[in-house]
Amino acid sequence: MADNIIQIVDLHKSFRSQHVLRGLDLGIPRGQTTVIIGRSGGGKSVLLKHMIGLIKPDKGQVLLDGQDLAAMHDRKLNQVRRRFGMLFQNAALFDSMNVLDNIAFPLREHSKLPPERVAQVVAEKLSLVGLPGVEDKMPDELSGGMRKRVGLARAIALEPEIILYDEPTTGLDPIMTDAINRLIMNTQAKLGVTSVVISHDIEGALRIAHHIAMLYQGRIIAQGTPEEIKGSGDEVVQQFIHGRAEGPIEVI
Repeated sequence: MADNIIQIVDLHKSFRSQHVLRGLDLGIPRGQTTVIIGRSGGGKSVLLKHMIGLIKPDKGQVLLDGQDLAAMHDRKLNQVRRRFGMLFQNAALFDSMNVLDNIAFPLREHSKLPPERVAQVVAEKLSLVGLPGVEDKMPDELSGGMRKRVGLARAIALEPEIILYDEPTTGLDPIMTDAINRLIMNTQAKLGVTSVVISHDIEGALRIAHHIAMLYQGRIIAQGTPEEIKGSGDEVVQQFIHGRAEGPIEVI
């Protein structure tokens, strides 16, 4: 049995009359990259927010090393969240802060490092994501790909065990998409972290993932290695990974 750092059991979540997650079960293997694929609006980001305790389930459990996030009080949950880094879809940089201050923000909030060490850590993380020497730039001076990389540098500033990526390649051209996918792979390999990636980029998902899970109609309908997903006999999976309009998935 895989060593799952996160185990999701019978997860249900509704927003008013919309039942988004319908008894979802999923294990996230430790120290690997898991990519979750599925249609837009299908609940992938909702699932990701459950993993970090930003949303509580209506029913079911999200277990981190066997501890149920939904049962934790706020103080304990805040401690647990330090084990996570998250790269949001738009990088979510503070526009009024330069790159150094953006990346230093979690260090200043959650550590007692002296200013010179903070600056040193920021420089180390920027080098790791391939952006040395941009500390003084403002977010509006950065390209979309650079913003994503600065966002990743901030996500790894506290050296988390788990990194969550919410659509990291959305809005990027094919060359920058490839660069971000390589960065995800390199970060996982160098730091040994557990990575969870929400993505529509099927070609990239098949390349970067150790494990792929497909979310459809509120449940995980298929999961396995990239080769197992490519060879799946499920018509929904095949229609989705090949991007075909014809098939059991209705185009609305």
